[in-house]
Formats: sequence, structure tokens, C-alpha cells
Amino acid sequence: MTRQQPHPKVGEIRALLEEGLNNRVIARRLDIDVRVVAQARKDAGLPPAPRSSWTRRPHPKERTIRLLLSEGYTDTAIRERTGADVGTIARMRTAGHFGPATIIRRPQRVHPKDAEIRALLRAGRSGNAVALELGVDRAAVRRIRAEAGIPKPAAQPLSLEEKWAAHTRPVEGGHREWTGERVGESRTPVMRYREKSYSPFVIAFRQRTGRDPVGRVQAECDLHQCVAPEHVEDEPGRTRLREQLSLVMGRAPRKPRCRRGHDQAEHGRYSPDGVPYCQTCHDGEAGP
Repeated sequence: MTRQQPHPKVGEIRALLEEGLNNRVIARRLDIDVRVVAQARKDAGLPPAPRSSWTRRPHPKERTIRLLLSEGYTDTAIRERTGADVGTIARMRTAGHFGPATIIRRPQRVHPKDAEIRALLRAGRSGNAVALELGVDRAAVRRIRAEAGIPKPAAQPLSLEEKWAAHTRPVEGGHREWTGERVGESRTPVMRYREKSYSPFVIAFRQRTGRDPVGRVQAECDLHQCVAPEHVEDEPGRTRLREQLSLVMGRAPRKPRCRRGHDQAEHGRYSPDGVPYCQTCHDGEAGP
């Protein structure tokens, strides 16, 4: 007589039998005939399931929980991943004979800029601002804020222009000096407002003109990095002022094309003292 081959899912059937589930629940879960389950129960010498198992519904994430248990995760880690109650997970661990967890969390390493991050957070800086300033991951900043119990700063009560004004001060001669944040080797003024960065020069230009600038905005006065609205110009305004200065100083009008043939209506510029030059030629000579 040919020996009957075991069912392909016999291992899963026996695991669920050991959890105390009844034949119909196991058959429905594994999509097999209930008679196959009954035979597996008989072969394993297991008694019928208690009546309480007839109405007990499996956990909606039971398969995921069992997989994580088999991989060695702790009950707490599985709860964080699935949202299941720790008691339910512990019961499934015992019923499934999974044994103790083998994946144990290692202590969190201290971030290289932990002290700097905490100092800026305590000073009231937003998470995005800290991440930008220190060049760190936003998730690390959020984790450190939570660990330190530092509350998020209140929403910015000032408007963009009001905050700009709060970080400037008048200087003799009608100039205005930036007293806020600066970045880079050139100490360029920058202002952060509601998780975004703004140029104080651009804000000053908009205050005076009511429009967005074209090209780079900078001061055209004799105070380095002045942010007075009356003293900043965008690319077209700067070219127009310097062209007027060139004419006042008696220089010849700029030629339509430079010695290399570049159209000066597009590439022509003026130095602060009104000397015309070709930006394309200048960039080429200054390059590598």
C-alpha cells in the first residue's frame, strides 16, 4: 500500500492547533479542507479545541506578529510595529513556542552634535532651522527634542516684515544694519521665518518696490551689506544706476558688442564706479 504524503501545510496546521484554535478557524485561515485539519489533530493526538476557541477571532495582524516573533523581535518592538497589545503578543509567543526574543535593542548612540542641537532647541529654534544650521537630519533633531522634553516653539507671532525690522537697526547716513543671523565665510545675512529662509536684501527690495527682484539684490551704497530699502537694487536697477554714473563721469557710451562679439544688452555690466565690462568675458577670465 502506498504511504499517504503529509499535507504541504501540516506544519502551519499543527502550529495553529497548538494555539488552541478549532478546526474550522484553522481551515478558514489556511484555505484548506476542514477534514485535513481534523486528520492532523488526530495524528498529533490533540484533544478537540475548547468551546471558547469557536468564537475567538484571530488578531487582524496575527500573521505579521507571528513572523516578527519567529524573527526574534521583543514584545515591545512588535507592539511598536503592529499596534497589538503586549499581552496578546506574549500569549501568542507562549502558544507558538517561539521562545525568548533574540533581537535586543542596543542603546541609542549619542549624536555627534547632540549638545549643539539641544542648545539651539532650548533657545527656541524650530527643528527645521536647527537641521539647516547644523547640517543634521531632521529626524535626529525631532528625536533629541522628544528625549529632552523640549516643547516646540510657539507659532511666529510677527509678520515677515515685522521680523525683518526687529533684526535691523538704523545707522548714520540713512543706512540700515542687519543684526540677525549670518551664514558662510562672507557672513551673508539670512532670516528664517516659518521654516523657510529669506534674504533680508530681497525683503527690503520688496518693501520699496512692491515686486519681486530680478537677479541678485545687493546694496548700492558705501555700507557693506546695508539692508536699507532705499539702498538695495536688483540686477536691472543696479545696471541703470551704474550706467547713469558712467555718463555723469563723462565716459563714452557702452558699445553694442564687446571685443569678443557678446551682445552687451544681455551680457553688459557696470562696475560700482561706472566702468562698463562684459560679464561673460569676465566670468571666462576668472574661471579655471
